[in-house]
Amino acid sequence: MSAKLQFAAQLEMIAKASYCGAPPSPTESEQLLLAAAGDEQLMATAQVILGHSWQHLSEHLKAQQAFLAGIKSFKAMQCKKEQTETLILLGFSHLLSHEPLLALDNWSEALKIARLLKNRKLCARIYMGIGQVYIGFGDHQAALGFNELALELARKLGSDHLKCEVLLNVASDAYRLKRFSYALQCLAEAEKLLQQSVVNPIWSAEIIYYLGAVHAEQKQFLQAKIELETAFTLSDQNENLWGKAHALTALAEVLLALNDVTAGEILQQALNLAQQVGIKELQNRCHTGLIQWHIAQHHYELAMPSFNALLQNEEKHTFKISAKHRQRILQLQTQSRMKLL
Repeated sequence: MSAKLQFAAQLEMIAKASYCGAPPSPTESEQLLLAAAGDEQLMATAQVILGHSWQHLSEHLKAQQAFLAGIKSFKAMQCKKEQTETLILLGFSHLLSHEPLLALDNWSEALKIARLLKNRKLCARIYMGIGQVYIGFGDHQAALGFNELALELARKLGSDHLKCEVLLNVASDAYRLKRFSYALQCLAEAEKLLQQSVVNPIWSAEIIYYLGAVHAEQKQFLQAKIELETAFTLSDQNENLWGKAHALTALAEVLLALNDVTAGEILQQALNLAQQVGIKELQNRCHTGLIQWHIAQHHYELAMPSFNALLQNEEKHTFKISAKHRQRILQLQTQSRMKLL
């Protein structure tokens, strides 16, 4: 095998690992991009890997720039499947940076190509994206509906990887709707897939996180504490800032409920992570917990910074959806049904 073919095979393996939640560092990815110079196909793949690397660190703008570069190259080479896959990744990145309408634009373009390719797997992933947009709109029931459509499609396709991803989305929707038995059922099925045929360290940590979150809601605080500590450790080992921030915030709330002496310290650590990742919802939860903690300690003056921060953050990340974009969602829903493929 030539050196070029060996590098191409290596790059493909790294791209797969990146998609499954274990990308290299941005520095390593940039080195791969330099090594791919001169070959447009390899450079496009390296750009996508770089996008994953930045996304893993919640550097959304840098991730979007890398994904866009990959999309441009794939489009120039008429690599429609790869172009569509990267458009979907770009949409999720926009969603994470609180730009759901841009995400819809990406997924609209992706769906047109996916339909031409008759690729149902890509359509299922677009369904999941629309579900996430509805979470941003505060409509969790609609989000669950879209993810259940994606799950139906994933089951028909027989893809364990896709099924596992969708099961996690359905579980998170069910959790938000306080349908805890349904959430636990989906988590158990996803966990079984991860034990058998699917490898994704981010999803492994997410399952344990949601188990802890459900048990906390059910006031099984000691069980939740163990699970959330484990979820944080797994996300820390994988250097996943998003996972660490969510797990530590939930853990801090459990410690507060248990009157644990470390609750105040952990709440502050969780707040620092939430600020790094830029998630206002987590920041507000941490500030609320810190207010409760300081008041319980009779340190009223120490509660004031969090109280003021809550006032400043009271404008939530919910999005007003225009008639134009509502019609766009309805078109995506209709066009991506199986019967149209």
